[in-house]
Order: sequence, then C-alpha cells, then structure tokens
Amino acid sequence: MSGSTKKGSSRTPKKLRTGIRFDTINPSDYLNYRMPSACEDCTHFDRMLEQCTMGHDPQWHRKDFQEKSYLLSGKMALCRFLEID
Repeated sequence: MSGSTKKGSSRTPKKLRTGIRFDTINPSDYLNYRMPSACEDCTHFDRMLEQCTMGHDPQWHRKDFQEKSYLLSGKMALCRFLEID
C-alpha cells in the first residue's frame, strides 16, 4: 500500500481559540464571596497608568466590564494571570 494516504489524514487541524474565554460564575458564589475578578484586584495592575504590568489588554477584565458581563450573562472574562496579595 505504498503511496496511499491513511484514512482521515487530510482533516483540517483543530483551530486554537483566539478570543476571550468567559467563565460561568455560580450566582451564590458571586453574592456570598468577594471574588477577585478584575484588574483592580490584581497585583499586576498599575493603577497610575491603568495598565497591566504583564502587557495584557485590561479592557476585558476591568471591574465595570466584569460586573456588566456577569449581570447580562452570568459569565466573566477571568484573567488567567490574576494574582492577589
């Protein structure tokens, strides 16, 4: 069987997610706990410059956006680099 291709080898490779991932937040957790979920809660956020010191775009993770997103959808765009003191 030389020269033949294996069945299924011409499939398109899986695409990587390039968008922001929104995580579902349990309503009771949101109401009962103070969850750090925004740039303003993070060690890597420079309040004077309003920038992430790691170079990430803070627009999706700011407190105003997070609260609005949660109230509309029950989801938040949690930063994977969020670090608290």
